[in-house]
Amino acid sequence: MHGTVVHRKLRFGPFELSIGERLLRRDGRVLPLGDRALDILSYLAARPGEVIAKQELMDHVWSDVTVEEGSLRVHVAAIRKALGDGQFGNRYIANIRGRGYSFVGTVVPLAGGTEKRSAKFAPQGRLPVRPITMIGRETVVSEVSDKLRNERFVTLLGPGGIGKTTIAMAVAHALAEEFAGQVHFVDLESLTDPRHVAGAVATSLGFALKSKDPGPELLDLGRSQKLLVILDSCEHVIETVALLAEQLYQESEQVYLLATSRELLKVEGEHCCRVLPLDFPPDGSGQTASAVLQYPAAQLLARRVAARAGSFVLTDEEAPFVAEMCRKLDGIPLAIELAAGQVASLGLRNTVARLELLKLAHRSAVARHQTLKATLDWSYNLLSDGERIVLRRVAPFVGHFTLEGARYVAGELGVGTREIFDAIAGLVEKSLIANRIDETQAQYRLLDTTRAYALEKLEEHAEVDVVVRRHTEYVAGYLESQRVALLALAKG
Repeated sequence: MHGTVVHRKLRFGPFELSIGERLLRRDGRVLPLGDRALDILSYLAARPGEVIAKQELMDHVWSDVTVEEGSLRVHVAAIRKALGDGQFGNRYIANIRGRGYSFVGTVVPLAGGTEKRSAKFAPQGRLPVRPITMIGRETVVSEVSDKLRNERFVTLLGPGGIGKTTIAMAVAHALAEEFAGQVHFVDLESLTDPRHVAGAVATSLGFALKSKDPGPELLDLGRSQKLLVILDSCEHVIETVALLAEQLYQESEQVYLLATSRELLKVEGEHCCRVLPLDFPPDGSGQTASAVLQYPAAQLLARRVAARAGSFVLTDEEAPFVAEMCRKLDGIPLAIELAAGQVASLGLRNTVARLELLKLAHRSAVARHQTLKATLDWSYNLLSDGERIVLRRVAPFVGHFTLEGARYVAGELGVGTREIFDAIAGLVEKSLIANRIDETQAQYRLLDTTRAYALEKLEEHAEVDVVVRRHTEYVAGYLESQRVALLALAKG
């Protein structure tokens, strides 16, 4: 159908809902929201102040199938997350106990709601929003796209805040045409029960599960058309996601999977792509503005400061401060974006001097990314007891350390050698410790942001004195052994 159609547009707070276009925008930017969630939001917002019974909502949204009330709750939670409902005093959707839901925000109908729309384009998938800006990731997006075409199953691996979701979204847009718009984004971050994983995937694919065993239904859809399914934030429900992903990969050749996680799923078909920090300026003298801005980390910082402050011109005098800040933040995009707000308010020098990595805030981010502490809390809470112990006890090491060093510092407090080595391996797998292997032995290192967090945990557990003493003893013994070795070499 072609021609002009009348569509309703509603505004509430900073949001604009176009019921005809089926789009939710905030400050002109389209927000990712699935079709069912949009149906629910449109139905509620069109009748502000009314209490809509849950059964009425379900009958409207799922007119063709029978679903449980849990499906409605999942979609309402997604709407609330998109709207930031409850944050900073903003309320939009109220749950009226025993009755249903009500849209409690102030709704303003917008004039000029008549739009021309072509019926030729009808998006089939839940394509995530294209990242507004992405710096220094073009190569990895291209590499992941190629690997996904060839291998069908790729996991983006890296610590929190490194930019895995941003890259996944960019890959989705790069491949959208090849999948005829059949790109489905599954946000697993909000799930607390692994039993809801299959339901979340099914919801993203646009249908309600009719049985408790989701496999056959998901596989039938995968056999009928070529799909790209993005499984975002897998780590806290990783065992369930791994089983489902492996089943989809093995039994449906038209399903392509892109996962983001802080540890690998470890199943058949999975290919790892480790997401590295943005390149940042090395330590050194004579750093000019033009030289520093050759590095993606510095470019990101400058762009984000300009966005916050209105304008920003980096001078040669200030360039070393940008370089130092990017180094302290380990080139982690989230950390840089959070620090940019401080720079816009306090200036470069003051921010570098009083950089409080774990207390910076980012209002529009999901809960685990609103501060660096929240991001690290998310990872820390998923660790085993042994991994938590070792993580905080290796915090005194600045730079690289060895397994022997970790054993000496952590082993004093009742943790055996094997447990320490297993914990180190687990922390590497979960992207909390970086490792490198040279000709003689493996070397390990905590990112500065992780190290600051681990030191806080060391203080919380009242272990600072004993662990720092053990660390001092180890370093002194190591230096003495090096001195003896050099003397022996000189005599020889």
